[in-house]
Amino acid sequence: WGFRRTLPDADLGCVALLGAGGAGSAIAHAVLRLGAARLRIVDSDAPRAQGLAGALNTVYCAGKVQAFTEAAPALQGATGLIHATPTGMAKLPGLPLDAALLRPSLWVADVVYFPLETALLQAARAIGCRVVDGGTMAVGQAIGAFELFTGLPADPVRVQRHFRQLVASPR
Repeated sequence: WGFRRTLPDADLGCVALLGAGGAGSAIAHAVLRLGAARLRIVDSDAPRAQGLAGALNTVYCAGKVQAFTEAAPALQGATGLIHATPTGMAKLPGLPLDAALLRPSLWVADVVYFPLETALLQAARAIGCRVVDGGTMAVGQAIGAFELFTGLPADPVRVQRHFRQLVASPR
């Protein structure tokens, strides 16, 4: 929901996904359903990355998904990067990869939403990447849950505004 609203024309030819945990697994399914031609899953836990890649290849198309333990080879020729690890959260600050691996032609999506402006998004914006922050994903999930539970349409603008106010409020 949020990805398509923010980057409707994003090139999904080859997407690199950092993280093969719960969020990464859900995102992998979503990005393949959005039409990614190739998906490269990066996780330091090789068996976890390989297991997810194998499961996705069984469901979607054999050979469409590859597993990596390092970001550098996965980003070679990639058109987009999705970050789905805890790195960058307020209590785990930092970058999930070497900023030198980013390039302006790459779009970058982050699932971290506290803070909304992660070090990864700052680095990506600084070199000219188009970016999507984690708040977009959180709002999309909230809208989907509201509509599922109530059967009523949600107001995306109102939900987005309220979410951003909550995240910006001092704790």
